[in-house]
Amino acid sequence: MRLPITKQKLNHALAVLNKTMCNTAENAFFVQGAYGGFQLMRMIPGTTAADSITTGFVPKRELFAIICGMSTALALYQEKLAIEERLNSLVDTPASA
Repeated sequence: MRLPITKQKLNHALAVLNKTMCNTAENAFFVQGAYGGFQLMRMIPGTTAADSITTGFVPKRELFAIICGMSTALALYQEKLAIEERLNSLVDTPASA
């Protein structure tokens, strides 16, 4: 039996995504609900407009999976950048004689 995806779980996943992206309130992701479904949106910086990330309204479970997938991908990318930075610093360091 699958556990239900609550709004609390969805909001927590959203908070993790915004923290991973270092988003401010000006460009934060948020969830909009209508028509029995939910949609991932993002504020457009410098405006009061928002951009839809998902195509239309989807069930909470599907949106939860999308948000978790985005968070995981971003965390892996940040980890890759950190490793590359460490490797570059080793290459740039002059060898001791």
